[in-house]
Amino acid sequence: MRTWNIIFVTLLLMSAIEIRSHAQESNLDRLKAGFNNKIDEVLNPLIKRHLQSLLNLEKTLAQRQKLEDALLVREERTRLSSAKGTAVLVGLPDAPSQLKTLASRFQRESLSLVRSWESKYEKALMSLETRLTKSAKLNQALLVKKELKLFRDKIALRDGNDGGDAKSEKSGKVDYALISEGATAKAPQSAESLIDGDLRHSGSEGFAWGSYPSEFIVTFPKNRKIGEINFLLYDKDRSRKYAYQLFVLRREGGDWEMISDHSEKPSSGWQKHNFSPASLKKIKIIGLFNTANKNFQIVEIEAR
Repeated sequence: MRTWNIIFVTLLLMSAIEIRSHAQESNLDRLKAGFNNKIDEVLNPLIKRHLQSLLNLEKTLAQRQKLEDALLVREERTRLSSAKGTAVLVGLPDAPSQLKTLASRFQRESLSLVRSWESKYEKALMSLETRLTKSAKLNQALLVKKELKLFRDKIALRDGNDGGDAKSEKSGKVDYALISEGATAKAPQSAESLIDGDLRHSGSEGFAWGSYPSEFIVTFPKNRKIGEINFLLYDKDRSRKYAYQLFVLRREGGDWEMISDHSEKPSSGWQKHNFSPASLKKIKIIGLFNTANKNFQIVEIEAR
């Protein structure tokens, strides 16, 4: 009997803990889930209509033997099908012109729907932070404050309101190799440093790296028209020299094309490469050598 009592009490305690844990799934988690569900609800009809328009355009271009343009439209369809929430609103394709027109209309219509809900979400976060602070639930309040900052930064980057709109102060051209432009990066270590737009670095952080030979890849959410690729090699040690090769990929499933071979040309600091503008899907740098140690380090990659 005593054993059964112990088991019963244990089950009660576990149930109480589970209930409390669920309750502490937190107002923030429920608020975020509610916002994301609402965004999906308002965008899904538009997305469905836009996907059909893209499919029609792809078929038309294929019938006219404009196969490269048709593939670009297909890539946009694929991206849109897998994107979640407001991620469908990342950037505008550069080509073909028909795709850019359709995407521009879709983005305008979508933004007109989501902005009111974004405003409501922001106000709800502010209200929740105030309530938690007054209740002395400071840890939860800090989490809400962090979410509010991340949310505002995300909106500012998308709308270009914070001065960090991915444009070069020199050329005014968009840098597509940025997280804010939907780019993703792959590297052996600290890949996010390649596309964060931050050139600050020290002897131990602020750069992507890997033991050479190593690959550093930037992928765009859709094909981008690029005519300039620059990247900054770790430069805290000015005597250090690097060897590398630079490749581009025009479309998924295609072949990598080498556009610069510095395998026997000692290089340091900013590496600048200009070429005839082309529609690109990926950039790859293969780090081959470093005179200082067995690692290859890149601070930032730019693509315009």
